[in-house]
Amino acid sequence: MGGAREITDEIRRRVNILEVVSTHVTLRRAGRTYKGLCPFHSEKTPSFTVDPERGFFYCFGCHAGGDVFDFIMRTGALTFGEARQELAERAGIRLEQSPRDEQASGERERLLRVVAEAAAFFQAQLRAPAGESARRYLVARRVDPATQEAFRLGFAPPGWDNLIRALHPRGFAAAALEQAGLAVARPAGGGHYDALRDRLIFPIHDLQGRPVAFGGRVLDDGAPKYLNTRETLLFTKGKTLYALGDARETIRETGEAVVVEGYMDALACHQHGIRHAVASLGTSLTLDQVLLLKRFASRAVLVYDADAAGVGAAERGLDVFDQAELPVRVAVLPGESDPDALLRAEGPEAFRRICEAALPIFDYKLALASRRFDSKTVEGKVGIVNEIGQLINMVSNPVRQGEYVRLLGVHLGVREDAIRAQLRRIGGGRPEGGARPQAEAQPASDASGRAVTERELLHLLVVEPEAQGSLRGLVAPEMFVSPAHRELAAALLAGEAASPGEPGRLRERLRSEAAISLLSRFLIAEPPAGDRRRAAEDCARRLRKFRLQEQVDALRDAVEQAERAGDGARLGTLAAELQEAYRELKGSAQAT
Repeated sequence: MGGAREITDEIRRRVNILEVVSTHVTLRRAGRTYKGLCPFHSEKTPSFTVDPERGFFYCFGCHAGGDVFDFIMRTGALTFGEARQELAERAGIRLEQSPRDEQASGERERLLRVVAEAAAFFQAQLRAPAGESARRYLVARRVDPATQEAFRLGFAPPGWDNLIRALHPRGFAAAALEQAGLAVARPAGGGHYDALRDRLIFPIHDLQGRPVAFGGRVLDDGAPKYLNTRETLLFTKGKTLYALGDARETIRETGEAVVVEGYMDALACHQHGIRHAVASLGTSLTLDQVLLLKRFASRAVLVYDADAAGVGAAERGLDVFDQAELPVRVAVLPGESDPDALLRAEGPEAFRRICEAALPIFDYKLALASRRFDSKTVEGKVGIVNEIGQLINMVSNPVRQGEYVRLLGVHLGVREDAIRAQLRRIGGGRPEGGARPQAEAQPASDASGRAVTERELLHLLVVEPEAQGSLRGLVAPEMFVSPAHRELAAALLAGEAASPGEPGRLRERLRSEAAISLLSRFLIAEPPAGDRRRAAEDCARRLRKFRLQEQVDALRDAVEQAERAGDGARLGTLAAELQEAYRELKGSAQAT
């Protein structure tokens, strides 16, 4: 039938997105589109829209969007390859696999069988006489039998090769267990030994409910307390969330996920009816984990231990929530407690109250900084700005960034321009002769005006592809502040113009969910009225003016630095560059 790209296009042509979406959502016609309740977040008024002509969906509530492949990937938590295979079967298209792909597929299936056999062995051992110590431990931690069964807990008995010997008669050699992360090779060809020994076992499942890895906890004071099987073809720790398969339906219903730190915290939450809880498999939450969570949740509450390690982990986790643009709040636990201990001591209602009182990112970090520094002193205010400034400098959304600066100024009684100046210093300053760093917040009105201009231009370029070619010399992706805007602009301005009838090709150039969401919104929203090509040219001129103003500001700062340093040679060069930038800025102002 052709190459991979042509086959993907053929799948799009043959598969009706309405039929696919209708298996999950009740849709009603609304003009050229269809609307229904979003399957990705809880809502009472339909904001989920499908455009069958263009083959895209978009939710105006949670901003999920994409084509039919994205919908299958979201609802089934599948990779693109898995979604493509599923849709190809629906379309009656046979996908040819290369020998390498067939080998990888066969290897994956073999590893799944090995891990499934190991999970059954561990479960049986928990019920056997050898598992008495693990059963006593679970009783002491008040993990009831129903929860043990639901999460398929097990036990790895002491001894060096119990699992290896148990699986060998079933056709699984020690080398296969090693590939699955279940066995470790001894040096100098001395055979293998079990990776997990004398530990309570927590199977880690994928979103299809299949075990892919294991976590093990010691039952005494041994170290390490928790040990995961190593990463394999089936399992990447930084891309997996414990209990997500069990929690995802409740997350979809409530729109919210509760993120805890460890296995026992997650078990305690589910046992006490907090069924939208997942665990991060340790203290380091990754961007991939948050993006995975974002497929099902429109917001999250981070509930880590109240000790110093937990507070540090929570602070690190907040940064990746901001990168993923998933709204998050932080629940502050009393004393030195953790979610498991709190639930056992005070019950689910106390836990829910703490979650309801959780603080937004900015408020939480400001509260922490205010504990460390005295906001009544000048030095204390500087310390707070330096600490909170690191958060503000990492924020990608200019409107949110501007609001954080305003709130910080109100809290400290400090002028916003003074805070912005300090943000430039702690952000490392501006590159000499370069543009203003994104980390420096503009006033909210200016930031908003620029963001509106960027969005308007992108919308026009999506619905008026003929304008893409004419604007390539005037507009460049680096002129856009927002990373998602920049990515979509690069896709629109690269290569041949995307036909309005083939937005799937444009979708293939995008990688981030934020950029895919923007494209979907622009395809489905009402197109701008009037002369779109002229409107696009006007937006491009305004955007260029914003860019030139940034260059003027950066050069003025550089001139001031050169004057203070007494660098006459550099001062002359910068003054000439500044004069030229002023001339261009004046010309752009006259053009608009």
